[in-house]
Amino acid sequence: MRIAVCDDNAQDLKYYSDLISTLAKQNQMDIEVLLYENGEQALFHISNNEKPIDILLLDIHMPGINGIETGLKLRQAPFDFNGEIIFVTVSCDHAIEAFDVQAFHYIVKDVTPGEKVNRILTDALLRAQEKEQEFLLLKGIGEYRNIPIQSIDYFEVFQRIITVHYGNDETFEFYSSINKLEITVLPKGFLRTHRSYVVSVPHIRTFNSTSLTLINGKELPVGRKYLPNLKTALQTQKNAV
Repeated sequence: MRIAVCDDNAQDLKYYSDLISTLAKQNQMDIEVLLYENGEQALFHISNNEKPIDILLLDIHMPGINGIETGLKLRQAPFDFNGEIIFVTVSCDHAIEAFDVQAFHYIVKDVTPGEKVNRILTDALLRAQEKEQEFLLLKGIGEYRNIPIQSIDYFEVFQRIITVHYGNDETFEFYSSINKLEITVLPKGFLRTHRSYVVSVPHIRTFNSTSLTLINGKELPVGRKYLPNLKTALQTQKNAV
C-alpha cells in the first residue's frame, strides 16, 4: 500500500508520515510513504508514477496551488485519482469544499483530538486495504490466477479465449464467454467498448469516436455501437468527482 503526505510544513510532514506509519505497523500493514512539499510536486510525481497512491494526506494552505485545487485536479482527467484523500489543515474554513473533492475526512491540526485522528487514519488504511484485496479468480489451462481488480486494464476476447491485461504488462489467458465476463466485471467498473474488448473505466485517459487511450498509454479501438455507453460512463465518472 502506498501513502502520500503533502504539506509545506516540514514538521507536520514528518509528524503525519510517522503517525500513519505507526498505525499501519500496529495493524500489520506494509506501506510505503511518499512525501511532497507542495501541490505542484504532488501532481507531478503522482502523474508520473506507475503505481497508484492509495491514501493522500493533503494540506490546504500551501504556496502556489492549494490543497483543494490539488485535490480537484487529481480527481479529474488525466489523473483520475481513485485513492482516499484526507485533508489535514489549520482551520475548518474549507470543510464544505472538501466534499467537492470526495474527501474521506477532514483533520484540523491541533484541534481534532488525537484519538479521532488515529481513528480517521486507521479507517482510511482499512478501506484502502479492502480495495487492494478485491481480486478476480480466473482459471486458465491447469492454472488459477488471483488478480487484483484494481490492477486490470482490460480484457481482450478472441473466440472463447480471453486475455486479461494487468499490472506491469502482465497477461493471463482463460476460457470463458464474453457474456459471462460482462456479468462478472461490469458491476466492478468495467465497460464493453468493442466487440473484442472490455475495459476498466477508471483506467481510461482519453477517447474519441474510434479509439481510446489508457493511462498506461495503450491505445484500443472503440466500436461505434459502444460509443454512447462509453461517453455516458466517463461523464458519470466525471460528475461523481
